[in-house]
Amino acid sequence: MDISIDRRRLLLASIALGAANGGTPAQAAAPGQSSPIHPDLAVKLIIVGRRRPGTTLAEHRHHIRKVHGELVLQNIAADPANAPRRYVQNAVFDGSFRASVPGTDPFALNRDFVTQIWVPDLQTLGRARQSPFYLQKVKHDEDNFVDQANVVFMPVRERVVAGTPVPGNQRVKLFGFVQRAANAAPEDFRRAWGSTAWTTGGSGPLRHVQNDTLPTPMGPAPLDGIDECWFGDEASAYEFLGRWNAWVNDTLVRPGLAAAGSHFALLAREDVVHAGPQ
Repeated sequence: MDISIDRRRLLLASIALGAANGGTPAQAAAPGQSSPIHPDLAVKLIIVGRRRPGTTLAEHRHHIRKVHGELVLQNIAADPANAPRRYVQNAVFDGSFRASVPGTDPFALNRDFVTQIWVPDLQTLGRARQSPFYLQKVKHDEDNFVDQANVVFMPVRERVVAGTPVPGNQRVKLFGFVQRAANAAPEDFRRAWGSTAWTTGGSGPLRHVQNDTLPTPMGPAPLDGIDECWFGDEASAYEFLGRWNAWVNDTLVRPGLAAAGSHFALLAREDVVHAGPQ
């Protein structure tokens, strides 16, 4: 899958256009039960990307948090009605990538960050990316730290599978990305993927959320589901990574529900820049 910067801009423009016209994609089927979500946090945009070519990881880390993060906070303070309700940065420190040909699949490359933005609906997301503050001060700064040719934007709806909000900050997280096999029925895939019931605490995650990707005016998302798990330390996350990979292979890949070799995971440190409503 080749997401060039032109297609990326077209995707965001399409979201904004759909929002301006009152269009909201249908909610993905959500297997199982979930905890109530605050209405201001109903839709989440997950942005998976790499640092700008020619910059070191240290330079990227400094800019995304100390420069860009502060601009986003100023945006929230200046125009709260047209800004993210919650904003989280996740600095990737390890992970896997797909065995695809670079240039045809952005997930064949290492990732450096996962940014998460919560809004009440896609209309708000469209307004947020068209507001004067964003266009004048935030948008142009993105070129300073992001590999724009390979960044991926995925709107999702989250389901809390287990656990409660994790207190504090700088928790370790695992993001597990899964893709449905081409010939598998979406409802069969989601039923199997949603059947997991990791025990929280002990050797399990402190909290487990599943993110159902949403269609956009550009078409289906490049992935079908994103697991998100919190841990108290890196050792627990690494141990769980092996269990997650084995579970995906046994439950999704072997029955033909997920494409072989398409799943991958990222380990990151969470930084809740703006907590938003609780």
